[in-house]
Amino acid sequence: MQYALNCCTYTESHEGGQHTYTFTGRCVVTGKQHSVTVPAEGLFRYHQGAHIQDAFPNVPSEDREFLKSGISPEGWAKTFAHDPE
Repeated sequence: MQYALNCCTYTESHEGGQHTYTFTGRCVVTGKQHSVTVPAEGLFRYHQGAHIQDAFPNVPSEDREFLKSGISPEGWAKTFAHDPE
């Protein structure tokens, strides 16, 4: 979650009775904006030492990767695209 905490902006929401944070930043591969929303209780667990996959089990792994490294799902696909030729 180092990328999100150090390189992204965030907004806080209490919409629909849910407390969430949305982190937005540029993908380090594509340069395009990408946003990931996480539950506040998961963010608290992460700050208390939980592993990212345990703190945010309902956040897709591709979005957790963005929070960690700054590589969006599109950037991951571009970086690791397999060209059979």
